[in-house]
Amino acid sequence: MLKKNKNLDMTQGEPAKLLLLFALPMLIGSVFQMMYNMVDTIVVGRFVSVEALAAIGATSSATAFLLQVGSGLTNAVSVVLAQAEGAKQEESLRKAVAHSVYLIAGGGIFLGALSFWGARPLMMLLGTPENIIDQSVIYLQITGGLTLALLAYNGVSAILRAIGDSRTPLYFLIFCSILNVLLDLLFVLAFHGGVAGVAYATVISQGLSAVLCLIYMLKKYPRLRPDRASFRFDGKLMGDYLRIGLPMCLQSLLLCIGMFVITAVINSYGSDIVAAYTIGSKVEQLATITFSNMAFSFSVYAGQNFGARKYERIAEGLKKGIAIISSLALLSTVVMWMFADFFAKLFLDTNQTTLVLEGAVSMIRTEALLFVALGAIWTVNSALRGMGKVKITLISSIIELVSKIGISVLLPMAIGYAGIWMAAPIGWVLGLIPSLAYLILWFRRKQNSPLVSV
Repeated sequence: MLKKNKNLDMTQGEPAKLLLLFALPMLIGSVFQMMYNMVDTIVVGRFVSVEALAAIGATSSATAFLLQVGSGLTNAVSVVLAQAEGAKQEESLRKAVAHSVYLIAGGGIFLGALSFWGARPLMMLLGTPENIIDQSVIYLQITGGLTLALLAYNGVSAILRAIGDSRTPLYFLIFCSILNVLLDLLFVLAFHGGVAGVAYATVISQGLSAVLCLIYMLKKYPRLRPDRASFRFDGKLMGDYLRIGLPMCLQSLLLCIGMFVITAVINSYGSDIVAAYTIGSKVEQLATITFSNMAFSFSVYAGQNFGARKYERIAEGLKKGIAIISSLALLSTVVMWMFADFFAKLFLDTNQTTLVLEGAVSMIRTEALLFVALGAIWTVNSALRGMGKVKITLISSIIELVSKIGISVLLPMAIGYAGIWMAAPIGWVLGLIPSLAYLILWFRRKQNSPLVSV
């Protein structure tokens, strides 16, 4: 029987129940995270200008790159700790926590410098419209230049989730979300800070949440508290981090290169279509929140069971989890097709052009058609990462990248900007094929797994 006051041990109990219990706090946290992301966009779109909204949207591929590369580093932390937790190796846990400081600090400094000095050249390379480029550069320099705040928060959260505690990150994410909303309103409405105000609100809330969450973790979990010996540099451990993290970062880099190409194509259609893409992306986050967190929880689930050598449990959890996630994805598809217009209008006032609304609705409905494929690729690749099988997920990303670039460049020549919206869904399907095939074959080699019927 699972007790509410204990962290979830993913190596024992009913897999579907464990995954749901673990994913639920992450889901609630994502609702709050999505809330403050949407408030950012709504505040800017309604109270600043459509150009400011487009300026933030024009940085989406760059900010996604920073987020995804950072996630590659913090996911490596989560995988190493989850496997140590599954194997019940407390000394390894403490060393992993200590060395995560080196990884996160180094990554944060590098990405921060890259963002600050590279913001304008990148925005120019992407063909950002002249009427919004200055605001885009300011937003990227602030949020990207201070990426260390986000990495620190995500790093502490990854450590806690790796040992089965998905509730504590939820509490601090709620705090971060509420603080971000309040600071948005203060900096934009009271101080008239515009795009810069929104950026500072985000960074301040992330940084403060990271500090408070770290203090709590060290007090709550003494076994995670590194001693002096834990900080003694261990080349093998850092090698494990880099072995897992660098392919994830490269995978993220490849995906973001695809996003850079798509962004450049979108920018060529002017600020209205950029604004439409910004709105569509926000609504997509809302639509996928129902199944994304359960999909991502497979990284910890697979990591703990892989460390405990309980491979059959990974297969059982995947079989049940994919069925649940597919059902939720189909539900999201139906809702988005019925209410795409309603959700898009949340970000616009009545004086803004119909082209923005039409483009956003078109994007929402097109991508919603293949949410099932998105849920499947998230689930399968999360499981593979938890098992440390990161090379195949890199291959998956390359296939997804090539297809997205090709479709986003060629299809709009025939049918206009609506062709851009088709790039991501087709990429999800093609990227899923190698990962799913590898996973099935891996389990077949281990034993006659029930996964082969998935």
